[in-house]
Amino acid sequence: MKIFVGNVDGADTTPEELAALFAPYGTVMSCAVMKQFAFVHMRENAGAVCAMEALHGHKLCPGRALVVEMSHPRPLNTWKIFVGNVSAACTSQQLRSLFERRGCVMECDVVKGMVPTGI
Repeated sequence: MKIFVGNVDGADTTPEELAALFAPYGTVMSCAVMKQFAFVHMRENAGAVCAMEALHGHKLCPGRALVVEMSHPRPLNTWKIFVGNVSAACTSQQLRSLFERRGCVMECDVVKGMVPTGI
């Protein structure tokens, strides 16, 4: 099950730290931390539901209550494109600007340090 985690401090929160937070509730398959949100993939649905209930509102960083909920799928007729070998200096806005020359961009994130776990 894919879980959305909002209100994350992407500069100070690591995928390993987030995986450790969710691990007591079940098997964490992977974590990806963006700027202000993250995605956690858990193997067991029951564990994911328990994690969402227990961790929603949890303060991972001082003054920031997490928003933890089931991830919702992308709108119909949209595509997710993986772009590899992106410079560490590249920002999401720069990448968005490049792709907007060809059409509407619904979402754009430069993901750094994605850590697969439990596989």
